[in-house]
Amino acid sequence: MYLYLILIAGLVIFILLSIVLYRKYAAGFKPDNNQIIDQSSADLTMGELRKISSRPILLGLEDNLVSDEDLYFDDVNFYAINTKHNRKVVFPLTDIVELSKTSVIITNHHVWLVILQTKDNNKIVFRFTHNYTIWNKNFHVFYQKVNQISPSAVKSKWSLWTM
Repeated sequence: MYLYLILIAGLVIFILLSIVLYRKYAAGFKPDNNQIIDQSSADLTMGELRKISSRPILLGLEDNLVSDEDLYFDDVNFYAINTKHNRKVVFPLTDIVELSKTSVIITNHHVWLVILQTKDNNKIVFRFTHNYTIWNKNFHVFYQKVNQISPSAVKSKWSLWTM
């Protein structure tokens, strides 16, 4: 009888502790980019864009960890395209003030962080997992391009072992 009571109390404490830890570390992790101005009328040709983000599969939990937008770049611009809401936004690569790797890992991919500063000093944050593979090196090209344009914006070192 006491064993069942202790087991139930332990389970309740575990659930409460899990909720507290989730609220402290995971809730609010995903940025809400409400200050983005929709540029749906922007003429984008997908053939010229290089995709750098991917959606990890974590049974729906990834929605709290990464941004909803698919991220692309070309020679001069950074693109955030949200196909669910039909929203497209274009930023110059020079607006990137930080490119860094977070400590969160989903399916052996670090969650990366891109912070952009708009002309009115608003900071826009995108969190994503890269799509770097043997055949797709777009993220590494993006990393090198940001490092070339603004070396102070790159906060994490790139290597094949720590990507």
